Amino acid sequence: MTRIAENEAAGRRTYWDEYYAARADVRRPLPSQFATFVANELTEPTRIVEFGCGTGRDSVFFALYGHDVVGVDGSEQAVKASQALADALGLPARFLAANVDDADLADRVGPARGRSLVYARFFVHAITDEEEERFLEAAARVATPGDMLAVEYRTVRDSSGAKVTERHYRRFVTPATFDARALSKGFDAVYNVEGFGFAKYKQDDAYVARALFVKR
Repeated sequence: MTRIAENEAAGRRTYWDEYYAARADVRRPLPSQFATFVANELTEPTRIVEFGCGTGRDSVFFALYGHDVVGVDGSEQAVKASQALADALGLPARFLAANVDDADLADRVGPARGRSLVYARFFVHAITDEEEERFLEAAARVATPGDMLAVEYRTVRDSSGAKVTERHYRRFVTPATFDARALSKGFDAVYNVEGFGFAKYKQDDAYVARALFVKR
């Protein structure tokens, strides 16, 4: 990583630390629309590894329904807030402060007792193109054949829409490019959809892609 890239990454970490520190809350939150969609796809207790867990609302939702949850985020403050929320609700969810390129990430996540699902909502567009490659490599290390990858992200068609959180770092993603990259890491697409209405928040009706993959 170049010095410029390192400085940019450090700036983003500082931004997210400040953002999540200001939003820490131990009240039970509502899950995202994507989390409820994914939960409906699960037919058995599953080890869920959430990348970019943020405030922990989706991780906590999955834990409430009996899934074994590990949340991962590059922001120390996000991880502290998520763990405090899970602890306040008496849930066994576990949270790790880590980057997608950490060599020991798969070891820290640990083995699953059964099926796993790698979950990433609004994470792919919040990282760089290079980090997207590292994320898919990390997902491939965590998953075993038959495990799933579930992602939802802003696409290039969302670049001109209104944004409630204007200061967030965003990289608008081309779904075909992401799908090809996932395929190269051993994930076959089994469901793809794009459009408005999947992730509406106030006046921000993001144009998103949501997709499910299976590790071969």
